[in-house]
Amino acid sequence: MKYKDSDLALNPLSKLRHINIRRHIFLILCLLITSSSIAQDKNIFFDISSGVGRLYPNAYLRNLAGQVTFFNARVGLKTLGEKEWQRIYNYPLLGIGISHNYLTTRSLGNPTAVYSFLILPLLGRSELKLNLGMNLGVAWGYNPYRSQYPNETVIGSPVAFYTAVNLNSSFHVTKSLEFLFAYEFYHTSNGNTNKPNFGINLLGAEAGLRYTLTHSKAVFIRDPVPFAGKNSSFRVFGSWGQMKQWVGVSESTVGSVSAGYYRTMNNKSRLSTGADLFYDEATLIETHKENVLRNKLAAGLFVGHELTISKLAIVTQLGVYVLNPNPFDPFYYSRIGLRYALSKRVIASFTMKAHGVAVDFLEWGFGYVLWKS
Repeated sequence: MKYKDSDLALNPLSKLRHINIRRHIFLILCLLITSSSIAQDKNIFFDISSGVGRLYPNAYLRNLAGQVTFFNARVGLKTLGEKEWQRIYNYPLLGIGISHNYLTTRSLGNPTAVYSFLILPLLGRSELKLNLGMNLGVAWGYNPYRSQYPNETVIGSPVAFYTAVNLNSSFHVTKSLEFLFAYEFYHTSNGNTNKPNFGINLLGAEAGLRYTLTHSKAVFIRDPVPFAGKNSSFRVFGSWGQMKQWVGVSESTVGSVSAGYYRTMNNKSRLSTGADLFYDEATLIETHKENVLRNKLAAGLFVGHELTISKLAIVTQLGVYVLNPNPFDPFYYSRIGLRYALSKRVIASFTMKAHGVAVDFLEWGFGYVLWKS
């Protein structure tokens, strides 16, 4: 059965466009009001950009690959070194933004994302600017899966997690005005909390302008940061979550226990190695094995890195299974996410376990430092 544009919404399309425009204007105004309240003695900036990219869906969705246009508006702060981590990372930029995307096929929707961002200079105070940007937020406006259109959608929920990484640069047109350009990778996923969840991947390039409100009181602090010193620790993490394996089935409980040796190398980096034990009830749905504990447990060994920004750590790990009852999984897995030190011993953790770029499940939990040198 062919689908019609009118089937994708309950209201006329023109009315939806007007609603979306009003929402975007409202969000931009919120960004401007928020920034003006903290612009007393800071380097506040506004930027707007647009770009084009291409969807890169997986093998099941090749017919949806094509050109995408997107727009970004951001409000941010150029840090002045008031905190030690700001000087360690060469005075990064941080703030909040919104993004609107016009996807290749209208069956996917035209999502809008609200996100926080962090831009880390890679070349210090060099005249040549090269920065690493990271975005994290939520996106909405997707057309979720509906049984009457099983081939028209790729995501099972109208709201998804939004992440992006980019390499960006800029040069000054005037003292306060900069020209921006960036090359980036976007990924959205609902973390397998609903099905389908093929994930939407986008590679693109964008260009725009940034205007900085430089206040006369804004002064860079250039005090040196002492070397924290190398140290070792042994940490354990426990997590819990819910996931859907297939459309039409109920949610399954998942979780993990991780134990590892962590070695702090400098003020930015921490290396790790250890072992994981995974509990996954959804394995039974895929393998049709007997409902006993051994058929729901998997184990692996991992190595990893943490980019430490004060009490926050950006976690990346790569592991290999030494035991896995699910023969459909690859031999490897990965973990990416955030961890935040609530105290000297207790750590909050939010990570995603994945196979390649496909999220397996989300992990919510806590960690504990058992020992530290």
